Amino acid sequence: MTMVLAGCSEGLCSGDLLFQVNEGDFTDAIETSTGGTFSHVGIVEAGPDGTFVLEASPENGVVRTPLQDFLDASAHSPGGDPLVQAFRVPEALPGWNKAQARRAVRQARTHLGKPYDFAFAPGDSALYCSELVWESYRLEDGTPLFTARPMHFTDSTGVLLPYWKSWYEALGSPVPEGLPGTNPNDLSRSPVLTPVPGWHAKR
Repeated sequence: MTMVLAGCSEGLCSGDLLFQVNEGDFTDAIETSTGGTFSHVGIVEAGPDGTFVLEASPENGVVRTPLQDFLDASAHSPGGDPLVQAFRVPEALPGWNKAQARRAVRQARTHLGKPYDFAFAPGDSALYCSELVWESYRLEDGTPLFTARPMHFTDSTGVLLPYWKSWYEALGSPVPEGLPGTNPNDLSRSPVLTPVPGWHAKR
């Protein structure tokens, strides 16, 4: 692996976002209720000690994961490639530059050690994956770069998915249907993001 000390490595730069496809009932429920193929997102941190992904995971809370471990945890294509897509906030975006991207990474690091937000509830001390991104990426005036939208835990007909019904019954919490929040698929469609040119994770 060749390491570039200016905040980029292997075609990825600090502040890039990695959107991940996973497998399992939990991720299937996320994908169904959010209308897309991504179920997880993490923040790239590239530096002299290697390339890492800052992420909020159900297993570990907010952690700093080596890039290869993140890729290994992804679902894979029939050819063995991890199903991960990289996106970047372009410097052409008004109010955004490399310094802003580095600041987003530093902000994400302040959340290391926090628990995972299993209830996807806004305003508490726990964080889910896209909430970590939403909290970390802000303009100079503090305005979030990404838009929080009403959350949905239903299928395409508006019926609450049985998975989420059981999930919230087990938590003893109300379903936060309609409350503001984020999800990986919504973030991936944000107009402030562009695909990282030529980057697709391969084994």
